[in-house]
Amino acid sequence: MKTALPLKHLPVKKIMIATYTWLRITLSYCVVGAVITTLLSAYIQNVNLFAITLIMASFLGIGVYKAELTRRYTGLNSYFVKLSQQKHQNF
Repeated sequence: MKTALPLKHLPVKKIMIATYTWLRITLSYCVVGAVITTLLSAYIQNVNLFAITLIMASFLGIGVYKAELTRRYTGLNSYFVKLSQQKHQNF
């Protein structure tokens, strides 16, 4: 019988920031899908569950793809730092 070896101490703060950033990227595409779904439903004046499911699943897939590209090439923690350094204009 194998015994479980203790894992190294994982930095919880870095994991939480990476998870937050990954979800932020993914869910931003889901919001775009929701807006398109709402506009389509308003245009056809009917609730079409197949269209809603197809659009939302497509944009979820795009969001996951973009989040994974960011994780692989930029790194989620460094992407979060880049987002934090952006200056926003106050109107």
